Amino acid sequence: MTAQGKNQRIKINLDLSPEVYETLNNLAQQINGDNAEVLLKAIALLEIAVEAKQKGKHIWIADDDQNLETEITGI
Repeated sequence: MTAQGKNQRIKINLDLSPEVYETLNNLAQQINGDNAEVLLKAIALLEIAVEAKQKGKHIWIADDDQNLETEITGI
């Protein structure tokens, strides 16, 4: 992809429930970003999770001592 292609944007419209829209806005505030940044990061995280699952790996949340607390399933 050319440098010009990387900067291109496509505008989409989404129909979200009020609850999902509120969550999107809250996440944007928490990361000091905007709604587009939240969606881009969410897509990147889902892409990583799907690739890991396809390779037979698992996604976990660990505490500061690297103790596994929660497995992310359903992806």
